[in-house]
Amino acid sequence: MKTLLFFQEKEREGQPFSAEEFAEASGYPLGPSLRAKLNRQEFGEFLTDLGDGTYSILGTLGMEPKEYAWKVSSEYRRTHVAANEQINAQGLSGRLVVKSLHAALSAIEVYNKPDFKYREEAFSILMVNAWELLLKAKVVRDNGEDEVSIQQKTKDGATISSRSGNPKTITIGEAIDRVDLDQVLADNLFALIEIRDNSIHLLNDGHLLNVKMLEVGTASLRSYLTISQEWFGLDLSRYNFYLMPMSFFHPHEMTSYSINQAPAQHQSLLRYIASLEDKHATDEEQPHSISLHLETKFVKSKLRYAPDDPNAISVKVDAEEAFQQKYRWNYTDHLLPKLRERYSDFSPNAKFNALRKHIELNEAYSKIRPLDWTKPNGQTKRFYCPDIVKEFDKHYTRR
Repeated sequence: MKTLLFFQEKEREGQPFSAEEFAEASGYPLGPSLRAKLNRQEFGEFLTDLGDGTYSILGTLGMEPKEYAWKVSSEYRRTHVAANEQINAQGLSGRLVVKSLHAALSAIEVYNKPDFKYREEAFSILMVNAWELLLKAKVVRDNGEDEVSIQQKTKDGATISSRSGNPKTITIGEAIDRVDLDQVLADNLFALIEIRDNSIHLLNDGHLLNVKMLEVGTASLRSYLTISQEWFGLDLSRYNFYLMPMSFFHPHEMTSYSINQAPAQHQSLLRYIASLEDKHATDEEQPHSISLHLETKFVKSKLRYAPDDPNAISVKVDAEEAFQQKYRWNYTDHLLPKLRERYSDFSPNAKFNALRKHIELNEAYSKIRPLDWTKPNGQTKRFYCPDIVKEFDKHYTRR
C-alpha cells in the first residue's frame, strides 16, 4: 500500500524520484538489491529508469491495491510480459516504442483535462509525435535495428545534418511511405498532421475545428491500439485509451456551427478533412477510419442501488439489440456478396468452407441466434460481424 500510494503521488505530480525517496516512503531498505529491483521493474511495469539515478511512473492513478498487488506478483510477471519489458530488448526500436506510448498517453491526459486551454492543439502535436515514433520504430526494426535506416540522405547518399550537427531523421510522411501503411490510416494521419501544422504555424480556435479534432483523434487512437498490437504485440488494455466526449466539457461546444462562419484558413482545413472522409465513406469494413463520432446524451437516472429493496429498479441490457448491432450480416445476403466484391481470387469452394468454419469458432466474428428471440429452443441462424473480413484478408487477394 505504501508503494502504491507513493507511486500515485509521484505520477500525480509528474515528478521523477530517486531510490532514496522510494526507500524512505515504502520502507524497503536502501541498497544495491533495491536498485536492482527497481531497474528490473519488480515493483511494476509502470516504472521507467530515466538513466540518471531517477525513475518515472506512469499508469497507477486510479489503480486499486488489489489490482496493483496482482500486477507486481511473480505470477503476473511470468504470464503477462509487460509492454515495456517486451520491447526494451529490441534495441532502438524498443526505446522508440516506449517514447511513442508515453507521447500518446500524454496526449490523452492533456486532452481530458476539463479546463485545459490548449487542449486540441496539444493533443494533435503529441499524437502526431506518438505516431512518428511508432512508425520510425517499425522502420528501424525492419532494418535490423540500424539507426541509419531512419536518417535523411542526400541524392549521393551523404547524411543530412541538423544545425547541431546531429543526423536528421526522416519525416513522418516518409515513414508512412516506408511501412506501406493502410491508405485509410495514412489519410487519418495526414488529417491529424494538417491539424497539428495549423496549430503550430498559426491558430486552431474554431468550434467546428475542435469537434473535428475530437473525431479525427478518436479514430487515430483506435488505430494506434490496433497497430501497436499488430507490429509490436503491445497489450495496452491497462490504459484508458479514450478521449472524453465534448459533451463533458462546456455547453457551447455542443452547439451547431456552420463552416461558413469559420475563418478562411479553418474552412480550407475542414474541407480537406471532409474530402478524406468522402474518399473512404463507402468502405464500412475498414479496420481504420478518418474520423469517429461518439454520441452522448444526458438522461435522468432511475436506478436505485438497493439490492435488498424489492421495489428497486434493476438494470436490463437489451441483448437482442446488442446482438443485431454486432452481428449485422447473414451468410447469403451479406457475407458472400461482400467477399466476392472484395477479393479477386475468391470462390465459395471447399477451401473457403473449411476456412469459414474455422473462423466461425471465434465468437468475435460469428454467432448463432434463434430466429424468434422469444423461443430460444426454436430454429436458429448464423450471423456475422463485419470484422470477419479481416480474417479472410489473410487468405485472399483484395481487388
